[in-house]
Amino acid sequence: MALLTLNKIIGFKKKQSAYYEWEDDGTKGMGRLGVKVFSSGSKRFVFRYFVDGKPKFIKIGDAPTSKENGISLVNARLIAKKYGAMLQAGQDPRLELGIIKAEAENKVKAEAQQGSIEQLFHSYTTQMQKDGKRTYEAVLKSLEKEVYPHIKPETKAKDVNKDDLITILAHMIRRGAVTQSNRVRSYLMASFNYGLAHDNDPANFIDDAKFGLLFNPVSAIPKQKSAEKVGEHFLSDSEVKQLLNDLNNEFLRFQMGGSIRNLISLIFYTGGQRPFELASSKWESINWEAKTLLITTDISKNKRPHLVPLTESAIFILSKQKENSADSDLIFPHRFDRDRHITLDSLSRAIARYRSKTDIRPFIPRDIRRTCKTLMGELGISKSIRDRLQNHALHDVSSKHYDRYEYMPEKQRALEAWEQKLNEVAVNNVLAFKGEV
Repeated sequence: MALLTLNKIIGFKKKQSAYYEWEDDGTKGMGRLGVKVFSSGSKRFVFRYFVDGKPKFIKIGDAPTSKENGISLVNARLIAKKYGAMLQAGQDPRLELGIIKAEAENKVKAEAQQGSIEQLFHSYTTQMQKDGKRTYEAVLKSLEKEVYPHIKPETKAKDVNKDDLITILAHMIRRGAVTQSNRVRSYLMASFNYGLAHDNDPANFIDDAKFGLLFNPVSAIPKQKSAEKVGEHFLSDSEVKQLLNDLNNEFLRFQMGGSIRNLISLIFYTGGQRPFELASSKWESINWEAKTLLITTDISKNKRPHLVPLTESAIFILSKQKENSADSDLIFPHRFDRDRHITLDSLSRAIARYRSKTDIRPFIPRDIRRTCKTLMGELGISKSIRDRLQNHALHDVSSKHYDRYEYMPEKQRALEAWEQKLNEVAVNNVLAFKGEV
C-alpha cells in the first residue's frame, strides 16, 4: 500500500479478525507506520520494525475513525519518523523508550524531592540552632512573616528568582522598614548560600530533599546603605541617673515588672553584659562567696565561658531578684512559665513604655551596653578591660590562642569604679533599695 490518508484510514472496515494496513514511503531500514484495525472497528496507529528478523511493535495512539477523533496522521508520522531515526542510529526504539520513560520518571521524582522555600528556611535555621546561634527562632519568624505573603511556602526554592525577592524587600522599604529590609536580605542571602552547599552535604539532608540551586538569587540585590549606620546612641550621665532612679521608685512600680527593673539595673551594674546572657542565666551560675557570675558556654554569644565579678550593688540586685524568681532555677524566669527565661521582647516593650512617659532620648536595650562601654571609658577604664568585661571576641593572636588569664582583679577594680560612678549619678539608687529592706 502507498501512503496513508485520513480518508483511507476512516474507510478501513472491520473484519472478523484484527488486521494491519501499512504505509510505504519508499524508505528502507526505518520501520513502517501502520494502522491496526480491530474486529470491534476501533483503529490504532502502530510502528513496526525488525530486529534479527523478528517483528517488534510500538503503540503510537488511537487512529481516527472519523475526522473528529484520534491522533492526527501528521503527528503519527512525526512519531514514526523519530523511531526510524533511532533505528538508523543503531538503537532499539523500544529499549530507548524504556530509558526515556525511566529518565522522565526520575525527573518527576527529582522534581518532587526538590526542597521548597519553606524547607530551605527550616533547614537553614535548624543548622543555626545546631551551631548555637540563639537568633534562629527570630530569623525564621522574620522570614515567614515577610516572604510568605509574596511567595507560597511550597514553592520550590530553585524557582524563586531575583524579582520575587525584590518585591518582598520593596514592600518592606515602602512601609518604612528600611533597616529591617537589610536584615531580611541578609537572612535570605544566608539561607540560599546554605541551600547551595546543602545538596552535597550528607549531614544536612531532610527527607531526601535537595534544593537544586545553581546560584544565589539574592546576590544581585544591593543593600539599602542609607539604613546601615553604626549604632552611636548612648545615654548621658543625667539620663542614666534619671533611668536608675526611676527604676527604683514609685514612678515605674505599675509600669514595669520587678524582674524587668532588676534586669535593667543588673545590666548597668555588671558593666553592660548582654541582656540575653543575663536573662537566661541560672542561679547555679552565681558563686555568692566568691561574688562572681559565670556566663556559660551554652548562652555565651562567642561560645566562651565568661566570669563576671559582682559588686555589692549587683549582689543586692540579685538578692532582691531571688524574691521574684521563687523556686525557679532561672534568675529571670518567665512570668507564666517558670521553666523559661524572661523574653527580650518583654524588655524591649518595657523600655518603649518607659520612653513614652519621660523626656529621655529614645533608646533600645542595646544602647545600655554601649552606654556602659562609653561611660566606663570616660572614667579611665582601658578599652582592653572594657572589652573583656563585656566578653567581646578578641581576635589578636595572643588573646585568641595563648592568653588564658581571666583578668579578674582588673575587671573587679573596673566594676567597683563603675559602681561608684553609678551610685554617684544615681544617689537614690541602691541606697533607696537598701532603705526598703
